[in-house]
Amino acid sequence: MPPFNPIDVVFPKNRIRRVVRVLHDGTTTAPNDFSIAELELHDGTTCFGLRHNTNDWNEDNPDLGYPTCRPGNPTWFILPDVNDLLQVMNRVF
Repeated sequence: MPPFNPIDVVFPKNRIRRVVRVLHDGTTTAPNDFSIAELELHDGTTCFGLRHNTNDWNEDNPDLGYPTCRPGNPTWFILPDVNDLLQVMNRVF
């Protein structure tokens, strides 16, 4: 089974209304094994999500990627506000 298309990943359902656009589709760009998308939340705001497209440590179903939620649904990791994230990264580097 191929990795899930990032445009179809809509979990966590309690936060995400829809995928607005996929900024980087790592399912089609080797060797990048991650995807990044702009997501619309239920309150109408937008944010960015990140996920690994495969999960080598999940022997039962590596194509679910990471993170996942029960019962085995592919999920986005919702990133903090980009400006806040960049400020922290600039202080570290």
